[in-house]
Amino acid sequence: MLYPKIDVAIGEIGDKYSAVIVAARRGRDVLATLPAELARLKMSELSYALKEINEGRITVIRGAVA
Repeated sequence: MLYPKIDVAIGEIGDKYSAVIVAARRGRDVLATLPAELARLKMSELSYALKEINEGRITVIRGAVA
């Protein structure tokens, strides 16, 4: 079971496809920049990214190219 739940992230972002893309991109960023934090928390990069989305720390700007 994935925790935090993706349903909350879908509600924050708007649709499931965008939520998956945002979580995957942020997960790759987290893995590259915060590997010690992931090890300390014993979380996967995807779980960490979903946690950030659910807490409202990630803002999605529609139509922006990143």
